[in-house]
Amino acid sequence: MDAALWVAVIALAAVFIPSGFVHAVRGKKRSIELGQEWANDFTDQQIRLIGAAEIVGSLAVVVFPIIGFIPWVVPIAAAGLMVIGAGAAFVHIRRGDPLANTTVPALLAVIALIVFVGRIGEFSLGN
Repeated sequence: MDAALWVAVIALAAVFIPSGFVHAVRGKKRSIELGQEWANDFTDQQIRLIGAAEIVGSLAVVVFPIIGFIPWVVPIAAAGLMVIGAGAAFVHIRRGDPLANTTVPALLAVIALIVFVGRIGEFSLGN
């Protein structure tokens, strides 16, 4: 089970870190240039904050289990990534975007939920 959780964590990091970098460092203008029209609904500061949360959450679910430090941070970070993914799916649904735009963030929210449950359950780092 631990291997499956690591696959899930790596998948989250592989998506959220590059996305977070674009949002946090490049901001609203670059997000829109990349075709992320949802960015028109938010301020530059909000997009940068979302990006920072994506990066911090991704690093937390990867780094904290490796160093074995403060294991309760991992499920909290996974819950935060779950909220980001679900929020993104909600924004796409609200905007009437194509299903493909909604599916990826919803899937990321489900993966983050799996990491959350796995890290607080029987296979958590604290056991």
